[in-house]
Amino acid sequence: MNAGPQRIVDLLTTASNRMVIPVYQRAYSWDEEQCQQLWDDIVATGRRGEGTHFTGSVVMVLDGTPDFSGMSRVLVIDGQQRITTLTLLLVALAEFARDNPDKVSHFSFEEVMGNGYLVSPYKKGPDHYRLTLSQGDETTLRSVIDHLENPDVDVVPEAHRIIENLDFFRSSLQKIDGANVVWDGIRRLEVVTISLAQGQDNPQLIFESMNSTGKDLSTADLVRNYVLMGLPMAEQEDLYANYWRKIEETLGADSYDRVFDDFLRNWLTVISAPTTVVTRDVYRLFKRYAAENDYDKPGHMAKLLKDLRRFAGYYACITAGACEDAEIRVVLGRIAALDVSVVNPLLMSFCEDYAAGEGPFTRDDLLSMLRTTESYLFRRSVCDVATNSLNKFFSSVIARLNAVQEEGGNYREAYEAILLGEEGTARRMPGDDEFERALKTRDCYAFRRGFYLLATLENSHHPKNPLDLYNGGYTIEHIMPRNALNRQDWREMLGADYERVYDECVNTLGNLTLTAYNSELSDASFAQKKARAIGGYDKDYLVISAALHDADTWDEGAIKRRGAGLARRALAVWPMPQLAKEVIESYRPAKKSAAPGRAVTFRMVCASGRIKPGDKLVATLAGETVTAEVTGSYTIRLSSGEEVESPSRAAIRTNELATGKHHSMNGWAFWHLGEGGPLLSDVRVRYLMDAEKTEAVDLKSLRAAFWDGLFSYCSDRPDFTKAYGDQSERWENSDWYVTFGLGLRDAHATAFYARRDGWVGASVYVTDFSLYDRLQARRDEAEALLGADGGEVVWNDANEKSRELLVKLPCDVSPERWDELYPWIADRLLAIRRIAGWLR
Repeated sequence: MNAGPQRIVDLLTTASNRMVIPVYQRAYSWDEEQCQQLWDDIVATGRRGEGTHFTGSVVMVLDGTPDFSGMSRVLVIDGQQRITTLTLLLVALAEFARDNPDKVSHFSFEEVMGNGYLVSPYKKGPDHYRLTLSQGDETTLRSVIDHLENPDVDVVPEAHRIIENLDFFRSSLQKIDGANVVWDGIRRLEVVTISLAQGQDNPQLIFESMNSTGKDLSTADLVRNYVLMGLPMAEQEDLYANYWRKIEETLGADSYDRVFDDFLRNWLTVISAPTTVVTRDVYRLFKRYAAENDYDKPGHMAKLLKDLRRFAGYYACITAGACEDAEIRVVLGRIAALDVSVVNPLLMSFCEDYAAGEGPFTRDDLLSMLRTTESYLFRRSVCDVATNSLNKFFSSVIARLNAVQEEGGNYREAYEAILLGEEGTARRMPGDDEFERALKTRDCYAFRRGFYLLATLENSHHPKNPLDLYNGGYTIEHIMPRNALNRQDWREMLGADYERVYDECVNTLGNLTLTAYNSELSDASFAQKKARAIGGYDKDYLVISAALHDADTWDEGAIKRRGAGLARRALAVWPMPQLAKEVIESYRPAKKSAAPGRAVTFRMVCASGRIKPGDKLVATLAGETVTAEVTGSYTIRLSSGEEVESPSRAAIRTNELATGKHHSMNGWAFWHLGEGGPLLSDVRVRYLMDAEKTEAVDLKSLRAAFWDGLFSYCSDRPDFTKAYGDQSERWENSDWYVTFGLGLRDAHATAFYARRDGWVGASVYVTDFSLYDRLQARRDEAEALLGADGGEVVWNDANEKSRELLVKLPCDVSPERWDELYPWIADRLLAIRRIAGWLR
C-alpha cells in the first residue's frame, strides 16, 4: 500500500490510467448541498491565489496490467463521489469556455477536451472516457460527454442526479464574476491517494474501516461490497448485472438504500427464526450467515444473491404493491396500510413457502392467512393492544410454522391455532365482543387508522372492483359536524341533552363517513347536507352512507344504530378464525424447563412453579411502593393494565409511567416476589441450581443465562452504558466469552465465563503488535488498574497473530454467585476502556 499527497488534476489526467467505479460501489448520490460545499471550497481556494486545499482521500486498486491499447483500469474504492462531481464541473467549465471564450483566459474548451480531463482524445470505446461509472449512471455520463463533443448526440437523462448537478454547476458559472477563479481552484485541489496492490492489500478491510471513521456507509454499501469486492472483475460485473442490479430495481433504484436495511433485517429474521434481529447486528449476522453456509467460497455467491433477489421480490410485493396477483395485492396493500412493519418477516415467510411450488398450502390458504393477519393486526389496533411484543412473537410464529411444515402438518390450521392460543396474553387476538364494543365506543376520528377503517368497510361491498379512495380526494366527514353546538338547528335535532349526545357521539364510527366534498358540506344542517346537489347524502353512492338516504333526523339513536350496523359489518370484514379448543391446544408448545443454549426467561422460571399466576411483584421507586401481578400466561400485568413479558421491560415501563423517563433497568434486581420476599434474581438462581442438578439445563444454557444477566446488570449502570452502550438488546450468546467494542480497529475487550475451570475474567485483545508494546510501556499502571479488587494479571504473547492482556479471577462460578461476579467483571471492562484510551 502506498499513500501520498497529489493534486487531483494530476490524478484525473494520468495518461495511461482510466478511472473505473466498480460495480460494488454505491450509485452517484451527491445532491445540491454537497455540490454547493465543493463549489464554495473551490471558489475560496481560487480566490486565495496561492496554496492548496485538501479535499480528502482517494483509495484505488490497479486492476492488473495495461490492456492492448496501453490503458490500465484504476478501481476507485473511495472518493468516487468527489471525482464524479468534479467531472461534472469540468463538463460545465468546458461548455462555458466554448460558449464564452471572451470571459476566460486561464483555460479553454480545447484545453479541457485535449489534455485528458474528460476524455483520451485518441482512444476509442470505453478507453475514450477518463471516468467510467457503475451501471445506472454510466449511460448518462457518457451521453453528457458525447454531447459535449458533438451537440447532435442526445443526452440520456436516466441518472437524474448527474443531470441535476450538472445544471447546478452551469447555473453557478453563469452567476459568478469570473470563471477563471473556478479553474484556478480546481488546479489547487489536493487529495491523499492510497494505492493498493492487487492481490496483496485487502480493500475489504479498508472499506469496512471507513464505516468506523465517520463515513456514511449504509448496510447496503457494506453488503454490496462484501459480496462483490473480492471477486474477479468479470464475475463482479456478471453478479451485479444478473442479481444485485435486479435487487436494486426491485426495491426501487432511487430508494433501495433507504429500504435495503429493513429488507435485509427482515430476511435475516426469516432465516434466523425464532431469534429476532436488531438493526445494529444486520451486517455482522449477514457475514456470519454467508460464511457458515460457504457462500463466501469461490463460485458460491450467486446462490446467496439468488435467494436475496427472490426475497426482495417478496418484500416489494408486501411493501410496494408489486404483486402480480390482483387479489393478493389488495390484501397485502391493506396490511401495509396498517403500518405494522414487524409483521413483514412473517409475510415474507408466507410468500417463500407458497412459492415453493408444491408448498404446504394453496392460494386460497394464503389469502385466508393474509386476511387473518390483517384481522389480527387491525383488531389489536382498534382495541388499543400494545404492539411491543409482536416482533419476537412473529419470529416465533415463523419457527413454529417451519416445524409444522417439516412434520407435514396443516400450515393454515396451525397458524390460526397459534394466534388463538395467545388468548389472555399480550399477544392475543381480541374476540368479537371486545372488537365490536371498541368500534362502537372509541374515538374513530382521532384513530390513526380511521380512514383505513371506513375505506375498507366501503370496499368490502366492492370486492371485485374496489374504489380508489386513497387518491387524495376523499376525507373523513362528520355527519353531525364538529361545530354542531354552535348551530340552533343541530342543538334542536340532538334534543335537550345535546351536550352529552355531542360529546359521546361526534367522533364515533356511526357519525363518520367518507366524502370528496368535505368543505362543501361543512357545518350545514342535516337537511342541507342531504339535499345538496353535488356531494349531498341523498345522492351519495358510497354504501357506508346508505343509512343517510332515508333518514330525516340525525340524533343519538340514528348515530348509534348506524354505528352498530357498521360494527356488525366489521365482524365479517375482519373475522375471527374458528377452531375447536382441542385443535388449539394441540398446537401449544410443550412447557420445558430450559431449552439448550437459550437464556433462562421469566416464563421458564414461572413454568417451574417457583412463580405462580396471581403472585405479586413488589418494588420501591422514588420512595414509593409499586406493584405488578403475574398472569396466567406468565406475563407481568402492570398497574396500568399493560402486560409485558420480562421483569426488565416491566421495570422500565413502570419507571416510565411514574417519572416520564425511559432508561434501561435490570428487572431481575428490581422486583421482589411479594412484600418482603426474595429478589427475582435470587429466584432465578435457585431455579438454575435445581435445573443444573437434574440436568434440565446444559452448559450452553448456563452460559446464555450468565451473559443475559451480565447484559442486564451492565445496562443498569450509567457508567457502563456511557462507555460501551446499552447492552440490554445484545445478541444472545452461549459461548464462554463475549466481546465489546473499544472504537479501535485492531483491539477489542473480552469478558470470560470459564464454567468448567472455575474463573471469570476480562481482557484487551490486540492484533496490532505495536499496540501491545504501548501497553507494556505502561505495564505497572495497567496491572494496578486491572488487578484492583483481586484477580491475576496475565500478559499473553504466545500467539503468533495476536496479543492479550488478561485479568482472571478464580472463584465459585455457580449461579448463586453470579450477582457478586457481575460488578467485578463490569469494573474490569471499564478499566480496560480506560487503558484503551492510551492506545488512541
